[in-house]
Amino acid sequence: MTDAFADRTLAEHRRVFEKIWWQNPERQNETSSSWWFFLLFPEGEAGYGPKQLMFSIAACVGDQSRVNDLPPQGMDADRPVVDGVDRFNATTVGWTGDDEGVHDHVVRQPAEAVLSREDQRLEAWTDREDGTRRGSEIAALSNRPLGLRAHVIGDDAEAEFEAWGDLDSKMTSPHHSLDIDTPLGGAEVVAWRRMEFEGEFDLPDGPETLSGSCYFQRVCFDMPLLPWKWIWAIFPDGTSFSVLVPFIGPQLFRRGYKFFSSDRLERLTIPLRQFGFWDWGSKDGHVEFDTVTVEPLLGTGEHPDFDVRVENEEGDYVRFVARTYGHARNWLDRPRLGGRLTSHWSYNEFMFRIAGLAGHVGGTSIDADSMGPGFGTLEYSTGLGL
Repeated sequence: MTDAFADRTLAEHRRVFEKIWWQNPERQNETSSSWWFFLLFPEGEAGYGPKQLMFSIAACVGDQSRVNDLPPQGMDADRPVVDGVDRFNATTVGWTGDDEGVHDHVVRQPAEAVLSREDQRLEAWTDREDGTRRGSEIAALSNRPLGLRAHVIGDDAEAEFEAWGDLDSKMTSPHHSLDIDTPLGGAEVVAWRRMEFEGEFDLPDGPETLSGSCYFQRVCFDMPLLPWKWIWAIFPDGTSFSVLVPFIGPQLFRRGYKFFSSDRLERLTIPLRQFGFWDWGSKDGHVEFDTVTVEPLLGTGEHPDFDVRVENEEGDYVRFVARTYGHARNWLDRPRLGGRLTSHWSYNEFMFRIAGLAGHVGGTSIDADSMGPGFGTLEYSTGLGL
């Protein structure tokens, strides 16, 4: 078990928080892309789920880059950034779903984005001729030491909410979780994994006030987008589970939403990195895993389920099946070689409930009876975003 997150001063937290409002334009190249996203788990009668929501602002370099087949909204890697204000093209996307159904693309709006380091704000709005607007905004909260507020408006949904953390652990604080910078490219991630949120939501099923658990990330890639599998799951007491497995395989050449004809072919992958953790939702630290498998189970329904297994050398392990009850998809297309080739990267998100939970973590045995119902999102991206 890892040690508890070291105490930090508010100034140290703010230095990480400030990275949210900068996408490293000095590092960007022709393969760069940036993503700011919220993953929301409203609190229900038995825990966090099955309702889930996602809102994201996406930007990518390239004159003809397209997100979800919308008109080109490419970002210029050589654009001027004046007084800490970065202007670039971006697209707001989002979905909402539960076990009754998924409303995909409740917002899908291109816009010119304005990112201000001083104001700590990212705006991506488009004004319409009728006086309405579509898009989104993320800004720092003024009534808490650190926090975020967001406003999203699409044709089929509107959301206005606040999110914040207790700043007392690695999970509840903004965390500089990845920073790779090489002459060939790199990646930087700021993650705020377990925040609380509350706000007003006008969704396809009607308006409601929601509160619960929020996951936020700001991701900057300065390299081609490779496939990966990523999981974020949460239990009623706030315990969370996550894995990340970037990989290569024949899925690099996949276009659109499809699968191979057998489990064996679909699992023909080579992991580039394996990492997972189980966090108890307290200051007691978390347990990390260095052996991870996330394997699709085809033929289980409209969408595949996934067999999830993690373990470490200390004998800790977690196993369960992610039973899929919803799917949402975003994708990125970038022309290359003067338009003779188009790279395609597909970002599939599966809403799931945990079934058959078994494990032993930090001296404690876990199962469905001890943990209660668990819900999560599983990302299974395919293709290659050159």
